[in-house]
Amino acid sequence: MTAPPPLPHAVFSGALGDTATGGWFPAQAVVSAGLVTLWVASRSGWAQQFSVPASEVTVKSAAQRITLHVHGRSYPILADPRAVNRALNLGAVGVAGHIVDAPGAVVAGDVGRTMNQAAAAHAFTARGGQEFLAAMRSSGARVSRLGYGAIVAIGCGGGLALVIATLVITVLVLNV
Repeated sequence: MTAPPPLPHAVFSGALGDTATGGWFPAQAVVSAGLVTLWVASRSGWAQQFSVPASEVTVKSAAQRITLHVHGRSYPILADPRAVNRALNLGAVGVAGHIVDAPGAVVAGDVGRTMNQAAAAHAFTARGGQEFLAAMRSSGARVSRLGYGAIVAIGCGGGLALVIATLVITVLVLNV
């Protein structure tokens, strides 16, 4: 008689966002033997936030974030929380470049934001994001993922739709 296949096991490491303080705390979400456990570091050591069957968890993931929804509460975990501040600062560089008409600053902001997104995507992969989502699916959790490819496609599609709409309106106005 063969043994049943082993239950999925995976760990996603990152930082849990605290909406009350705006701070980030080291965290690990672990799925093992059909249970999901969230550990968060504090000054006194690692504390378990919850441990529940995977079927009781809804997982939503976008870009470098995994959010666990358990019993009416949300636990957002970022693979690289520093990417948020970097994105804000680089966005400010681009805006300032537009204001003072400095194309170099605009380009630097755009290139920096692109590199920041690539670094965050790498952090998501390196910290076990893909494996964690697959293990959660296999363990019975409801999982949805909107990755960087989809986000870029939505942005490009929206930009293309705007260009086409502008072109159509311009043609209609000029023909009237």
